[in-house]
Amino acid sequence: MSVLHAIETFILWLGIFPFFMGVLPCHLIVRQGKTFGQTYLCGFFTMLGLFQIPAVVFVLKRGRLSHLIFVFLLMAAFLSFMGFVLATIRVTKTSMEDAFQFPHLKKKKKQEIILWAVFCIMLALQLFMSVRMMTADGDDAYYVGQALSADVTDLVYYFDPYTGAYSVLDFRHALAPFPLFIALLARYSGLHVAVVAHTVLPLFLIVISYMVYMQIGRLLLKKEQEQLPMFMILILLINTFGNYSRYTRETFFLTRTWQGKSVLANLVIPMAFLVLLALARRTESSVPVQEKEEPQGIAGLFVLLCFVNLAGALSSSLGLLLLIVLETLLLLLTAVRNRRPALILGGMLSMIPCYYFIAIYVLDRL
Repeated sequence: MSVLHAIETFILWLGIFPFFMGVLPCHLIVRQGKTFGQTYLCGFFTMLGLFQIPAVVFVLKRGRLSHLIFVFLLMAAFLSFMGFVLATIRVTKTSMEDAFQFPHLKKKKKQEIILWAVFCIMLALQLFMSVRMMTADGDDAYYVGQALSADVTDLVYYFDPYTGAYSVLDFRHALAPFPLFIALLARYSGLHVAVVAHTVLPLFLIVISYMVYMQIGRLLLKKEQEQLPMFMILILLINTFGNYSRYTRETFFLTRTWQGKSVLANLVIPMAFLVLLALARRTESSVPVQEKEEPQGIAGLFVLLCFVNLAGALSSSLGLLLLIVLETLLLLLTAVRNRRPALILGGMLSMIPCYYFIAIYVLDRL
Protein backbone atom coordinates (compact mmCIF):
# COMPACT_ATOMS: atom_id res chain seq x y z
CA MET A 1 0.00 0.00 0.00
CA SER A 2 1.10 3.57 -0.63
CA VAL A 3 2.52 5.93 1.95
CA LEU A 4 -0.44 8.22 1.37
CA HIS A 5 -2.83 5.45 2.39
CA ALA A 6 -0.85 4.83 5.57
CA ILE A 7 -0.96 8.53 6.45
CA GLU A 8 -4.71 8.62 5.86
CA THR A 9 -5.14 5.57 8.10
CA PHE A 10 -3.28 7.10 11.02
CA ILE A 11 -5.10 10.41 10.61
CA LEU A 12 -8.38 8.50 10.78
CA TRP A 13 -7.59 6.12 13.66
CA LEU A 14 -5.36 8.38 15.75
CA GLY A 15 -6.86 11.73 14.79
CA ILE A 16 -10.45 11.88 13.57
CA PHE A 17 -11.88 8.93 15.50
CA PRO A 18 -10.44 9.97 18.89
CA PHE A 19 -11.47 13.60 18.48
CA PHE A 20 -15.12 12.96 17.67
CA MET A 21 -15.33 10.10 20.18
CA GLY A 22 -14.20 12.61 22.80
CA VAL A 23 -17.01 15.08 22.09
CA LEU A 24 -19.54 13.04 24.09
CA PRO A 25 -17.57 12.50 27.35
CA CYS A 26 -16.02 15.97 27.14
CA HIS A 27 -19.50 17.49 26.79
CA LEU A 28 -20.43 15.87 30.10
CA ILE A 29 -17.44 17.56 31.73
CA VAL A 30 -17.31 20.97 30.01
CA ARG A 31 -20.41 22.28 28.27
CA GLN A 32 -18.87 25.36 26.67
CA GLY A 33 -15.36 26.58 25.96
CA LYS A 34 -13.77 23.14 25.81
CA THR A 35 -10.43 23.06 24.03
CA PHE A 36 -9.51 20.77 21.16
CA GLY A 37 -6.85 19.20 23.39
CA GLN A 38 -9.36 18.34 26.11
CA THR A 39 -11.72 16.84 23.55
CA TYR A 40 -8.98 14.79 21.93
CA LEU A 41 -7.67 13.44 25.24
CA CYS A 42 -11.16 12.36 26.31
CA GLY A 43 -11.61 10.63 22.95
CA PHE A 44 -8.21 8.95 22.89
CA PHE A 45 -8.68 7.28 26.26
CA THR A 46 -12.29 6.48 25.39
CA MET A 47 -11.03 4.75 22.26
CA LEU A 48 -8.43 2.70 24.15
CA GLY A 49 -10.92 1.79 26.86
CA LEU A 50 -13.53 0.86 24.29
CA PHE A 51 -11.03 -1.36 22.47
CA GLN A 52 -10.28 -3.27 25.69
CA ILE A 53 -13.85 -4.58 25.99
CA PRO A 54 -14.10 -6.65 22.77
CA ALA A 55 -10.35 -7.35 22.71
CA VAL A 56 -10.42 -9.36 25.96
CA VAL A 57 -13.49 -11.27 24.77
CA PHE A 58 -11.82 -12.26 21.50
CA VAL A 59 -8.60 -13.19 23.28
CA LEU A 60 -10.38 -15.45 25.76
CA LYS A 61 -12.42 -17.02 22.94
CA ARG A 62 -9.34 -17.33 20.69
CA GLY A 63 -11.15 -15.39 17.98
CA ARG A 64 -9.90 -13.75 14.82
CA LEU A 65 -8.28 -10.34 14.50
CA SER A 66 -10.44 -9.42 11.50
CA HIS A 67 -13.61 -10.05 13.51
CA LEU A 68 -12.29 -8.01 16.43
CA ILE A 69 -11.44 -5.12 14.11
CA PHE A 70 -14.91 -5.26 12.55
CA VAL A 71 -16.66 -5.14 15.94
CA PHE A 72 -14.45 -2.32 17.20
CA LEU A 73 -14.87 -0.39 13.95
CA LEU A 74 -18.64 -0.46 14.38
CA MET A 75 -18.34 0.79 17.97
CA ALA A 76 -15.84 3.52 17.10
CA ALA A 77 -17.77 4.66 14.02
CA PHE A 78 -21.02 4.89 16.00
CA LEU A 79 -19.51 6.96 18.83
CA SER A 80 -17.62 9.14 16.36
CA PHE A 81 -20.80 9.79 14.39
CA MET A 82 -22.69 10.69 17.57
CA GLY A 83 -19.87 13.02 18.56
CA PHE A 84 -19.88 14.62 15.12
CA VAL A 85 -23.63 15.22 15.34
CA LEU A 86 -23.32 16.72 18.82
CA ALA A 87 -20.44 18.97 17.78
CA THR A 88 -22.37 20.14 14.71
CA ILE A 89 -25.42 20.96 16.85
CA ARG A 90 -23.31 22.89 19.35
CA VAL A 91 -21.56 24.90 16.66
CA THR A 92 -24.84 25.60 14.83
CA LYS A 93 -26.75 26.73 17.94
CA THR A 94 -23.97 28.87 19.39
CA SER A 95 -20.72 29.49 17.54
CA MET A 96 -17.38 27.83 17.00
CA GLU A 97 -15.74 29.97 19.71
CA ASP A 98 -18.45 29.10 22.23
CA ALA A 99 -18.30 25.38 21.44
CA PHE A 100 -14.48 25.19 21.36
CA GLN A 101 -11.95 27.45 22.96
CA PHE A 102 -9.19 28.71 20.67
CA PRO A 103 -5.80 30.00 21.85
CA HIS A 104 -5.40 33.74 21.37
CA LEU A 105 -1.83 34.70 20.56
CA LYS A 106 -2.64 38.41 20.87
CA LYS A 107 -3.40 37.95 24.57
CA LYS A 108 -0.09 36.23 25.25
CA LYS A 109 3.05 38.09 26.27
CA LYS A 110 6.11 38.08 24.05
CA GLN A 111 8.09 36.13 26.64
CA GLU A 112 5.38 33.47 26.79
CA ILE A 113 5.35 33.09 23.00
CA ILE A 114 9.15 32.68 22.98
CA LEU A 115 8.96 29.98 25.66
CA TRP A 116 6.30 28.11 23.70
CA ALA A 117 8.51 28.31 20.61
CA VAL A 118 11.43 26.87 22.61
CA PHE A 119 9.23 24.04 23.85
CA CYS A 120 8.02 23.23 20.31
CA ILE A 121 11.59 23.16 18.99
CA MET A 122 12.73 20.86 21.80
CA LEU A 123 9.70 18.63 21.28
CA ALA A 124 10.40 18.40 17.55
CA LEU A 125 13.99 17.40 18.33
CA GLN A 126 12.77 14.79 20.79
CA LEU A 127 10.37 13.33 18.21
CA PHE A 128 13.11 13.28 15.57
CA MET A 129 15.53 11.51 17.88
CA SER A 130 12.92 8.96 18.99
CA VAL A 131 12.57 7.91 15.35
CA ARG A 132 16.13 8.44 14.14
CA MET A 133 17.75 6.73 17.15
CA MET A 134 15.19 3.93 17.41
CA THR A 135 16.29 1.36 19.99
CA ALA A 136 15.62 -2.37 19.95
CA ASP A 137 14.44 -3.92 23.19
CA GLY A 138 14.21 -7.48 24.44
CA ASP A 139 10.50 -7.15 25.16
CA ASP A 140 9.92 -6.57 21.45
CA ALA A 141 10.04 -10.33 21.13
CA TYR A 142 6.72 -10.39 22.93
CA TYR A 143 4.96 -7.11 22.13
CA VAL A 144 5.91 -6.88 18.47
CA GLY A 145 5.90 -10.66 18.06
CA GLN A 146 2.39 -11.01 19.45
CA ALA A 147 1.10 -8.21 17.22
CA LEU A 148 2.85 -9.65 14.18
CA SER A 149 1.48 -13.13 14.87
CA ALA A 150 -2.07 -11.76 15.06
CA ASP A 151 -1.63 -9.69 11.90
CA VAL A 152 -0.18 -12.54 9.83
CA THR A 153 -2.29 -15.48 11.06
CA ASP A 154 -5.46 -13.50 11.93
CA LEU A 155 -5.60 -15.46 15.21
CA VAL A 156 -5.28 -13.52 18.46
CA TYR A 157 -2.99 -14.87 21.18
CA TYR A 158 -3.05 -18.32 19.57
CA PHE A 159 0.70 -18.79 19.08
CA ASP A 160 3.69 -18.26 21.32
CA PRO A 161 5.46 -15.13 19.98
CA TYR A 162 8.84 -16.51 21.08
CA THR A 163 8.64 -19.89 19.28
CA GLY A 164 5.67 -19.65 16.92
CA ALA A 165 4.18 -22.84 18.37
CA TYR A 166 0.65 -23.20 19.72
CA SER A 167 0.52 -21.93 23.31
CA VAL A 168 -1.77 -22.13 26.30
CA LEU A 169 -3.45 -18.83 27.04
CA ASP A 170 -1.42 -16.75 29.50
CA PHE A 171 -3.88 -14.68 31.53
CA ARG A 172 -1.14 -12.34 32.73
CA HIS A 173 -0.78 -11.00 29.20
CA ALA A 174 -4.16 -11.95 27.78
CA LEU A 175 -5.98 -9.38 29.92
CA ALA A 176 -3.75 -6.59 28.57
CA PRO A 177 -3.95 -7.03 24.77
CA PHE A 178 -2.31 -3.74 23.74
CA PRO A 179 -0.35 -5.56 20.96
CA LEU A 180 -3.68 -6.15 19.22
CA PHE A 181 -4.18 -2.39 18.94
CA ILE A 182 -0.79 -2.22 17.21
CA ALA A 183 -1.88 -5.07 14.93
CA LEU A 184 -5.07 -3.15 14.10
CA LEU A 185 -3.09 -0.09 12.99
CA ALA A 186 -0.71 -2.27 10.98
CA ARG A 187 -3.58 -4.13 9.30
CA TYR A 188 -5.32 -0.94 8.12
CA SER A 189 -2.19 1.02 7.22
CA GLY A 190 -0.48 -1.80 5.36
CA LEU A 191 2.78 -1.15 7.22
CA HIS A 192 4.79 -3.78 9.03
CA VAL A 193 3.99 -4.16 12.71
CA ALA A 194 7.55 -3.25 13.68
CA VAL A 195 7.33 -0.01 11.68
CA VAL A 196 4.06 0.93 13.34
CA ALA A 197 5.39 0.15 16.83
CA HIS A 198 8.87 1.65 16.55
CA THR A 199 8.31 4.58 14.21
CA VAL A 200 4.68 5.70 14.00
CA LEU A 201 3.25 5.15 17.49
CA PRO A 202 6.00 7.08 19.35
CA LEU A 203 5.21 10.20 17.32
CA PHE A 204 1.61 10.14 18.55
CA LEU A 205 2.11 8.79 22.07
CA ILE A 206 4.83 11.28 22.98
CA VAL A 207 2.72 14.23 21.85
CA ILE A 208 -0.37 12.90 23.64
CA SER A 209 1.65 12.48 26.83
CA TYR A 210 2.65 16.14 26.73
CA MET A 211 -0.97 17.07 26.10
CA VAL A 212 -1.87 15.35 29.37
CA TYR A 213 0.88 17.22 31.23
CA MET A 214 -0.31 20.47 29.70
CA GLN A 215 -3.78 19.95 31.16
CA ILE A 216 -2.21 19.06 34.52
CA GLY A 217 -0.16 22.25 34.38
CA ARG A 218 -3.26 24.35 33.70
CA LEU A 219 -4.93 22.97 36.82
CA LEU A 220 -1.85 23.32 39.03
CA LEU A 221 -0.95 26.84 37.94
CA LYS A 222 -4.52 28.17 38.19
CA LYS A 223 -4.23 31.95 37.60
CA GLU A 224 -0.54 31.84 36.64
CA GLN A 225 -1.11 30.42 33.16
CA GLU A 226 1.79 32.44 31.76
CA GLN A 227 4.07 29.99 33.59
CA LEU A 228 2.64 27.03 31.67
CA PRO A 229 5.30 26.96 28.90
CA MET A 230 8.04 26.96 31.56
CA PHE A 231 6.29 24.03 33.26
CA MET A 232 6.16 22.16 29.95
CA ILE A 233 9.84 22.83 29.25
CA LEU A 234 10.70 21.47 32.70
CA ILE A 235 8.69 18.29 32.04
CA LEU A 236 10.41 17.90 28.67
CA LEU A 237 13.86 18.28 30.22
CA ILE A 238 13.02 15.70 32.90
CA ASN A 239 11.92 13.26 30.20
CA THR A 240 15.04 13.96 28.12
CA PHE A 241 17.63 13.52 30.88
CA GLY A 242 15.86 10.94 33.05
CA ASN A 243 17.73 7.99 31.59
CA TYR A 244 19.81 7.30 34.72
CA SER A 245 18.52 3.71 34.71
CA ARG A 246 16.99 1.39 32.15
CA TYR A 247 13.91 1.03 34.36
CA THR A 248 12.93 4.69 34.79
CA ARG A 249 9.69 6.07 33.40
CA GLU A 250 11.67 8.48 31.22
CA THR A 251 13.65 5.62 29.66
CA PHE A 252 10.44 3.80 28.79
CA PHE A 253 8.97 7.04 27.49
CA LEU A 254 11.61 7.55 24.79
CA THR A 255 13.01 4.09 24.08
CA ARG A 256 10.06 1.73 24.69
CA THR A 257 7.17 4.03 23.87
CA TRP A 258 5.12 1.39 22.06
CA GLN A 259 5.03 -1.11 24.94
CA GLY A 260 1.97 -1.36 27.16
CA LYS A 261 3.92 -0.77 30.38
CA SER A 262 5.23 2.50 28.92
CA VAL A 263 1.71 3.57 27.93
CA LEU A 264 0.61 2.86 31.50
CA ALA A 265 3.41 4.88 33.11
CA ASN A 266 3.46 7.84 30.73
CA LEU A 267 -0.15 8.21 29.63
CA VAL A 268 -2.66 6.30 31.75
CA ILE A 269 -1.38 7.13 35.26
CA PRO A 270 -0.84 10.85 34.47
CA MET A 271 -4.33 10.96 32.92
CA ALA A 272 -5.82 9.32 36.02
CA PHE A 273 -4.02 11.90 38.16
CA LEU A 274 -5.43 14.67 35.93
CA VAL A 275 -9.00 13.43 36.35
CA LEU A 276 -8.57 13.05 40.12
CA LEU A 277 -7.08 16.54 40.35
CA ALA A 278 -10.02 17.94 38.38
CA LEU A 279 -12.42 16.17 40.75
CA ALA A 280 -10.64 17.67 43.75
CA ARG A 281 -10.75 21.17 42.26
CA ARG A 282 -14.43 20.98 41.33
CA THR A 283 -15.51 19.82 44.77
CA GLU A 284 -13.36 22.08 46.95
CA SER A 285 -15.01 25.05 48.65
CA SER A 286 -15.02 26.88 51.94
CA VAL A 287 -18.80 27.07 51.74
CA PRO A 288 -20.71 24.35 53.66
CA VAL A 289 -21.90 21.50 51.47
CA GLN A 290 -25.57 22.27 52.21
CA GLU A 291 -25.21 25.79 50.80
CA LYS A 292 -23.08 24.92 47.83
CA GLU A 293 -24.49 24.55 44.37
CA GLU A 294 -23.73 21.20 42.79
CA PRO A 295 -20.80 21.66 40.38
CA GLN A 296 -21.19 20.57 36.79
CA GLY A 297 -19.18 17.83 35.19
CA ILE A 298 -18.43 15.54 38.15
CA ALA A 299 -20.42 12.64 36.67
CA GLY A 300 -18.61 13.15 33.37
CA LEU A 301 -15.24 12.99 35.14
CA PHE A 302 -16.16 9.65 36.69
CA VAL A 303 -17.21 8.34 33.26
CA LEU A 304 -13.87 9.45 31.85
CA LEU A 305 -12.06 7.86 34.81
CA CYS A 306 -13.79 4.56 34.00
CA PHE A 307 -12.45 4.68 30.43
CA VAL A 308 -8.99 5.58 31.77
CA ASN A 309 -9.12 2.46 33.96
CA LEU A 310 -10.10 0.39 30.93
CA ALA A 311 -7.14 1.89 29.06
CA GLY A 312 -4.93 0.93 32.00
CA ALA A 313 -6.23 -2.62 31.82
CA LEU A 314 -5.46 -2.65 28.09
CA SER A 315 -1.88 -1.51 28.59
CA SER A 316 -0.75 -3.63 31.53
CA SER A 317 -2.23 -6.07 34.04
CA LEU A 318 -0.13 -4.48 36.79
CA GLY A 319 -1.87 -1.21 36.03
CA LEU A 320 -5.05 -2.56 37.58
CA LEU A 321 -3.53 -2.67 41.06
CA LEU A 322 -1.65 0.60 40.64
CA LEU A 323 -4.76 2.46 39.53
CA ILE A 324 -6.85 1.03 42.36
CA VAL A 325 -4.28 2.13 44.96
CA LEU A 326 -3.82 5.58 43.39
CA GLU A 327 -7.51 6.33 42.92
CA THR A 328 -8.66 4.91 46.24
CA LEU A 329 -6.10 6.92 48.20
CA LEU A 330 -6.64 10.22 46.39
CA LEU A 331 -10.43 9.94 46.31
CA LEU A 332 -10.51 9.10 50.00
CA LEU A 333 -8.37 12.13 50.83
CA THR A 334 -10.47 14.36 48.56
CA ALA A 335 -13.73 13.09 50.05
CA VAL A 336 -12.52 13.81 53.59
CA ARG A 337 -10.98 17.19 52.76
CA ASN A 338 -13.92 18.48 50.72
CA ARG A 339 -16.57 16.70 52.80
CA ARG A 340 -17.86 14.79 49.78
CA PRO A 341 -18.43 11.13 50.77
CA ALA A 342 -20.25 10.56 47.47
CA LEU A 343 -16.86 10.73 45.72
CA ILE A 344 -15.95 7.36 47.23
CA LEU A 345 -19.04 5.74 45.71
CA GLY A 346 -18.35 7.31 42.33
CA GLY A 347 -14.76 6.13 42.49
CA MET A 348 -15.81 2.57 43.30
CA LEU A 349 -18.13 2.56 40.27
CA SER A 350 -15.40 3.93 37.99
CA MET A 351 -13.00 1.22 39.23
CA ILE A 352 -15.37 -1.63 38.29
CA PRO A 353 -13.18 -2.55 35.25
CA CYS A 354 -10.20 -3.00 37.60
CA TYR A 355 -12.15 -5.25 39.94
CA TYR A 356 -13.57 -7.24 37.03
CA PHE A 357 -10.27 -8.07 35.33
CA ILE A 358 -8.54 -8.78 38.63
CA ALA A 359 -11.35 -11.22 39.47
CA ILE A 360 -10.85 -12.99 36.14
CA TYR A 361 -7.13 -13.30 36.83
CA VAL A 362 -7.65 -14.60 40.38
CA LEU A 363 -10.28 -17.14 39.31
CA ASP A 364 -7.87 -18.48 36.68
CA ARG A 365 -5.23 -19.00 39.36
CA LEU A 366 -7.54 -20.94 41.69
